[in-house]
Formats: sequence, structure tokens, C-alpha cells
Amino acid sequence: MNRAVCITTWREFGANKVRVILLTLLFLGPIVTFTLQRCGNPEALNADLLSHPLMASFFTLLWASGVIGREVQNGTIALVLARPITIANYVVSKWFAVGFAASLCAVEAVFCEHIISAINCPSLLWAPEFLANGFERIILCFGTAAFLVFLSSLVSGLKDLALLAGFGFMFVLYNAFAHTVYAMFGNLHIDNDYCLYFGRIIESLFTAILFPYVPVSAFFSGSLFAYGPVLALFTLITCCLSFSIWVLTHREFSYAAD
Repeated sequence: MNRAVCITTWREFGANKVRVILLTLLFLGPIVTFTLQRCGNPEALNADLLSHPLMASFFTLLWASGVIGREVQNGTIALVLARPITIANYVVSKWFAVGFAASLCAVEAVFCEHIISAINCPSLLWAPEFLANGFERIILCFGTAAFLVFLSSLVSGLKDLALLAGFGFMFVLYNAFAHTVYAMFGNLHIDNDYCLYFGRIIESLFTAILFPYVPVSAFFSGSLFAYGPVLALFTLITCCLSFSIWVLTHREFSYAAD
């Protein structure tokens, strides 16, 4: 882990006013909505304690967009790699910087929600759901950060957002196609179990890549169903970081901006 790379990544984010404004809105929006919901309907606290951990992925997206691509576009990555730092250390440092910063924002957000819940209902102060939600957000941040770092290593600037949008569009397109085929086969009374099975595999793969969710509460309870998501998480992080290192190793960099 390279400390200078991490600090530089955080400073670059802080220098971008648009990102800071979006981060502030993303932080305050759910909290304001959460507060109004709790104040208007406090009896619903036991049924819906906190917002879903998947909110953490949006914090990660803000921090990770262009995290490597901006340096490729500006030509500063050649200067960074000219120092005594390996590409592997550079990629891992970028991943850690994004994951740590996004985790900090996500945990702060759920902490504020938890305090609001405790004010309305003090008995919820020591609710275990808060800790489970926080751990799940941290896991999501580091898992999603690995995939976004990989996308950023493929292109320059903020083109990784276009790749992510294209990735999501392809999934939506396939999902619409699968539903059409399913409806057509259903009208023809044709058995389409294989089509449904393949569609579920694609959907599970897409969800595991963009939202590597690990049910912490089930994992702590010793449920065997939790070990599958943990294995998928480590596989995702290892593969994405390895591919990022391979891409940057075989890529030529210039000191001039693209």
C-alpha cells in the first residue's frame, strides 16, 4: 500500500467541487428522507430500521469514477510510475483509497440514520442490525471499488462511466429479451426451463459484480449460505485487481494528455 497514492487520490476528489456537491447530496438525501419517515411514522421503526446497504455502492461510484483514467488522460500516471512504485502497488493503493473513503462515507451515513432511530426509539440504540448494516456497507464498498478500478484502468478520463452505463444497458437489454422469449415460449406451451436457468445465471453474475453483497448477519450465525457470497467477493476483488495490473502493465503511457 502506497500512502502517497492514497492521499493524492483523496486530495484530487476534494479538489473537484462537483464531486463534493454530489457526495453531499448523496449523503444528506437519504438522511433527510429517513428523518421525515421516522418523525412521521415512528411505529414503523421496528419493521424498517435502516436504509439498504446497497446505498454504499453509490458512494463508491462517486469516489471511483476516473480514479485511474484521469491520471492516464492527464499524463500524470507516467510520472507516478517513474517513481519506485510497482504497478501492482499502484493499483492496490487506488483500490484501497477508493474503498476506504467510500466505506467511511457509507458508515457515517448509516450512523446518522441509527442516531435518528435511537432518538425516536431509544431501545434501538443497541440494535445489532446497525453493526451488520455497517459491515455490509464496507464489504460492498471494497467489492464494488475493485470492479470500478478495473473499468477505469481500461480507458482514460471518465470513460469508465460510459463502460459502466453500457454494461448496465446490455443487462437491461438482455433482461427484456429474456422476458420476451419467456412470454413467447409460454404462449406456445414450450418448456423453457433452460432459458430461465441461464437468465438467472446472468442476473446473478451481474448482481455479484456490481453489488457484491454479503449477508453479515447470516455469516455470523454460521449459515452455510453466507460462504458463497464471501467466496464470490474474494474472487471478484482478486480477478478485477489482477486484470487491472495486467492491463496497465501492457499499456504505454505518455506525459502528454490524451
